Amino acid sequence: MNFFQAQEDAKKRTLLLVGLFGAAVLGIIVAVYIVLMIAGGVTLGTSAGLDLGVFAIVALGTGALIGGGSFFRTAQLRKGGPAVAEMLGGRRIDPATTDPDERQLVNVVEEMSVASGMPVPAIYVMDNEESINAFAAGYGIHDAAVAVTRGTLESMTRDELQGVVAHEFSHILNGDMRLNVRLIGLLFGILLLTVVGRGILRGGTRRGIMVGASRRGGGKQGSGVAMTLALGLSLILVGYIGVFFGKLIKAAVSRQREYLADAAAVQYTRNPKGIAGALQRIGAHPKKARIEDHHAEELSHLFFANGLGSAFSRATATHPPLEDRIRRIDPSWDGSFDVKPRRDRLERSRSKETAGKGGEEPGGFGGFGGFGGGEGFGPEGLTGLAAAAFLLGSVGDPRPEHVARASAILGRVPESFREAVHEPVGAQAAMLVLLGGDDARSQDARRRVADGAVLERIEELEPLADGIAPEARLALVDLALPVLGRLEDEAAAAFRSGAEEVVRADGEIRSFDFALMHILWKHIAIGRERPARGGGGATSLKAVRSELRILLSALAWAGADHEDEARQAFGEGLQAVESDTGELTLAGETAVGLTDLDHALDRLERGSLELRRRVLEAAAAVTLADGVLHVEEAELLRAVAESLELPLPPLITQPPGA
Repeated sequence: MNFFQAQEDAKKRTLLLVGLFGAAVLGIIVAVYIVLMIAGGVTLGTSAGLDLGVFAIVALGTGALIGGGSFFRTAQLRKGGPAVAEMLGGRRIDPATTDPDERQLVNVVEEMSVASGMPVPAIYVMDNEESINAFAAGYGIHDAAVAVTRGTLESMTRDELQGVVAHEFSHILNGDMRLNVRLIGLLFGILLLTVVGRGILRGGTRRGIMVGASRRGGGKQGSGVAMTLALGLSLILVGYIGVFFGKLIKAAVSRQREYLADAAAVQYTRNPKGIAGALQRIGAHPKKARIEDHHAEELSHLFFANGLGSAFSRATATHPPLEDRIRRIDPSWDGSFDVKPRRDRLERSRSKETAGKGGEEPGGFGGFGGFGGGEGFGPEGLTGLAAAAFLLGSVGDPRPEHVARASAILGRVPESFREAVHEPVGAQAAMLVLLGGDDARSQDARRRVADGAVLERIEELEPLADGIAPEARLALVDLALPVLGRLEDEAAAAFRSGAEEVVRADGEIRSFDFALMHILWKHIAIGRERPARGGGGATSLKAVRSELRILLSALAWAGADHEDEARQAFGEGLQAVESDTGELTLAGETAVGLTDLDHALDRLERGSLELRRRVLEAAAAVTLADGVLHVEEAELLRAVAESLELPLPPLITQPPGA
C-alpha cells in the first residue's frame, strides 16, 4: 500500500461524499417544501408554480437544521477516537490490566503500533456487545482509538485478533478513519429531520391525549392536533430520504475499503489464516457481528463487519458479504463456518505468564530490506536524495518484517521498564530516565524535579536504562503516550517543566531528546479535547522556508562530527526542496534551540500532505547523506516523521562506529 496514494484516494472519496451529501440535502429541501405546501394549503399558496419565497425560507431553515446537526455531532466528536468509542459504550482498557484477554489485546495493539511507527491508540472494549466486531476511529494517529466487542476478546485466537487489529490499523494508516469520523457528523445532520419529526409526533400525541381528556378538543384544537401529528409523520417520512442517502453514502465510502483493509491485514502479518479465521468465526457466532447499541446504525460504516444484520439491498450494504471477503483471502475455502474453539482460559493464562515481557518470545530482526550494512544504505548503496525516496516507500506501510522487528524491540525491553510505562507514575519516571544524559548533573536534575512516588520509580528504573537499546526509546514513548495523555493539567504541567529541566541539565541538547519531547508535548496537549486537523496550513514550501532551514540544520548537526559533514548533509537535503524554497544556508550548531525547533515542527506538521511528504524527504536526505543509517539517526528521523503524522516503521540500522 502506498501511503501517499491512499491519502489521495481518501481525498477523492471525500469529494464523492460531498457530492452525495449535497444531493441528499437538496432532496430533503424539496421534500420539506412539498410537505409544507400540502400541509399549509392556502396559507402557503396554492398556485401550481414554484413559490420562490417559500422555497428560499424552506431551504434556509432546512439547511440551518442540517448544518446545525452536523456541527453538533462533529463538536461532540472533537476528542477523536475516544469520543466515538465512548458513544458506543466502550470502556477504556487500562494498559496495565492483568486480565488475560485484555492483556493479549494490549500486546497486539502495541506491537502493531511500534511496527507502524505511530503512537499506541486508546484501546476500548464494548463490554455489553457479545457479538464479534471491532472498529478504529479518530482524526489522525495522535487521537486514534481501537475498540473491540467483548465477544471478540473472548472468542478469537491471537492470530485472529492480530488479523482484526491489522485490518483496523489499515483504516488508520490509509485515511479511511478520518473520513469515517467526518462522515458521522455529516450524516447526523441529514438524519436530524427524522429526529425532529419524532419529537413533533410525540408532542402532538400528548397534546391530543390532553385535549381528549378535557373533552374540549373539538373544532380548531382538534384540527390543530391533527395537523401537528400529520406534520410530525411527514417529517419522519421525509427524514427517511436522509436515511436512504445516508446508507448510499456509507456504502459508497466503505464497502470497497473493507476488501483493501483485508488485503492490507494479510500484507502486514503475512498470515491470511488470521484475518480469514476471524471472518469465519463471525459466521459461526450466534450473534454474528451485530451491534446492539442504539448508535449502531449511525456508526455502521466504522465496523470490521456488518453490525446491523441483513441490509436492505447490496447497494446500501456497508460491508461485502463474509463469504466474498473470505474467498478473496482464501480462494480454496470450502464455504464452511465450522471453526475450532479457542483454547481454554487455563491454557491461555499459562501462555500469558510472559505478557509483561511482550507476549511471545521475540522474533528475529527482519527489518526493512536494504537498510544498514557495511556497504551503505539501500539495495544498491543509495545515498542522499535517492536513498530518501527509497525510504519514503515504507511510510504508513508496515510489513511482516516490521512486525517481527517491533516484537523483538519490545521483547528486549526489561519487563519492569515496559510495565512502568503502563501506569501514570511509572510512565513519568520512565520518560525522565530516558531523557537527558547519564551523568551526575542529569541524575541530580531528575531527583530535583520528581516528587516522592515518581522519584521512587526513577531510582528503580535508572539502573535499567543502560540495557535499553536506542531503537527502543521511541517505542517506549509511544507506549507511554496513552497514559501520559490522560494526566491532569497540574500533573502534566509539572511533568513538562521537569522534563525540560532534565534535558538542559548537562548543557547538551540532544536532537533526539528534543524530538521525543515534541511528541510528548503534542500528545499531552491534545489528551483532553483535540480538534480535528483543520485547513489553513501551509501548502507552499516557500511559506515555511525558515522552519525548514531550522529542521534540516538540526538534523545535519545531529549526524555530523564537524562542520564540513554538516554542510554536506544539509546540501543533500536542500536538493529535495531548493527549487521551491530558494537557496537556504546551514544554521550554526548553537543557533538551533529547543524553542526554535518546537515552533518549526509545529508549523510544518500543520502543512498539507504533499508539503509534509517533501519535508520528510528532505529530512531523510540529510540523515542518509553518507548512505549509512545509525541507530540514533534512524530514531531521530522516525520521531520527526511521527510529528509530521507520517508514520515510519522501524528501520534496520548500523551499530555505532560501524
